[in-house]
Amino acid sequence: MKIGLIRHFKVVSPNGGKYLNSTEFDNSMSGYDVYPIKPNEISIDCNEWNICYASTLSRATTTAKIIYDREIVETPFIVEVTLSAFIKTNARLHYMAWQIAGRIAWLFSFKNQSEVKQQTFERINQFLELLENSGHQNILIVSHGFFMKVLVRELKKRGFKGKLDFSPKNGKLYRFNR
Repeated sequence: MKIGLIRHFKVVSPNGGKYLNSTEFDNSMSGYDVYPIKPNEISIDCNEWNICYASTLSRATTTAKIIYDREIVETPFIVEVTLSAFIKTNARLHYMAWQIAGRIAWLFSFKNQSEVKQQTFERINQFLELLENSGHQNILIVSHGFFMKVLVRELKKRGFKGKLDFSPKNGKLYRFNR
C-alpha cells in the first residue's frame, strides 16, 4: 500500500498582532479555518493515486480540488487537532507561546482542549481502518500539519516507511509505503 500525504496550501491570514490575550488567540484560530489559501506549484500525477481523502476543513478540501481531478472523499477523521487557549486570561502572550502551550495541553489531555490526545488517536485509528478496508492501494491524503505528524507515528507503527519534515511544508507530497 502506498500513501501520499499533503499538507493543505498556505493559509493567507490578515496581519494580526503577535501578542494576543486568550480570546484574541481563540478568534485567530477560528479565523484560520476560513481564511483563503495560496496555491503553490505542486504537480500531482493523478494516475498514480486511486482516490484522495481530504479533511472537511475548507483549506484542505480546496487544496485537494486544485491538485486532484478524480474522486475526493471529504472526511472529518483527518481534520486538524483543534487548538485553543490553554488558559483564559487578558495577559498578552506571543502567538507561538499560545501554540506551544496549546499542544502541550493536548499532549497531557487537559480538559480545556476540545479534543484530547486519546480522542485524536482513536480518530486516526478509525481512519486507518477505513483505508485498510477501502480496497485502494494508492491513497492520497490532504490534511493538516500537526495532524500529519501524529498520523505518521501511527503509520510507522503499522509498518509504513517514509519521512515527514519536522514542520510539514504546505503543498508538498510526502510518500509512505508498506
